Amino acid sequence: MTIVNRRLLTFVSLCLLFVMSHQPLALGAHRRDDMVLVPAGEFTMGTPADSDGLPDEHPLRIVYLGAFWIDRYEVTNAAYEQFVQATGYLAPANANAALTVWTQKAPLPGIEQHPVVNVSWLDAVAYCRWAEKRLPTEAEWEKAARGTDERTYPWGNEWDFEKANSASYWAKRTVQFNNSSEWEAFWIQGEGAVISKQHGVKGEMLTLPVGSFPAGAGPYGALDMAGNAAEWVQDWYNPNYYRTAPASDPSGPERGAIKAMRGGSWLKPAISLRTTDRDWGTMDSRPSGTGFRCARDAY
Repeated sequence: MTIVNRRLLTFVSLCLLFVMSHQPLALGAHRRDDMVLVPAGEFTMGTPADSDGLPDEHPLRIVYLGAFWIDRYEVTNAAYEQFVQATGYLAPANANAALTVWTQKAPLPGIEQHPVVNVSWLDAVAYCRWAEKRLPTEAEWEKAARGTDERTYPWGNEWDFEKANSASYWAKRTVQFNNSSEWEAFWIQGEGAVISKQHGVKGEMLTLPVGSFPAGAGPYGALDMAGNAAEWVQDWYNPNYYRTAPASDPSGPERGAIKAMRGGSWLKPAISLRTTDRDWGTMDSRPSGTGFRCARDAY
């Protein structure tokens, strides 16, 4: 064999090895290590007091964050199943057993790539530690969602119900709830109840596969940061925290009674899908609309 032929054979072999080791994932599958980099620097967090923002988003302030990685997608049922199987950890469960979408420590067929829900803040922390990551802070989550241009939604400043899984997406019009009575009128008694029965998992859960709205991607490439599932973050929730929070790498209050959530879910109106909107829950609760994504420091 000539030197040229040997070199050609070596080149072909290397090409085949590269192709075999870089085969695309099965349709709809997502790696646990698929993360996007958010570079170090300042961004604007919160909303000004004279805006349409809610009181717990005030005041508007400049925050510096070190570089970090954040999951491109919300943690899926398939990824969480790997965690459950590897550790023996408790499977997700709804307070109403009839609405639980896992059985025998596995998600129901067809929802493997939907975001995992019915998980507590404690569950989310346990998963992220197992994956050698952590939950993002509120500040990290907001920067990943809105970037440095103060955008209202991950995709920009104009509301578009076709770019996120929310109550508006299912109603095919912009939906706003001014109070809990209006929410119940839609989801419990009205149009949303009909939609859930027709299209929901077990007639209730209207999550969709992660990444179903590529046009709704955030400035760094993270998906579903508005809608689909709300997301636990690391911080204790305090409605007045922004007034005294440090301007560099804020990590939330030192103590509290409830944990912060971000991003809204399919159950939420348009106002709750803004990048600045804040929500909360008790750390051991397992809401039907709440999941999470993980982050890690950039070294």
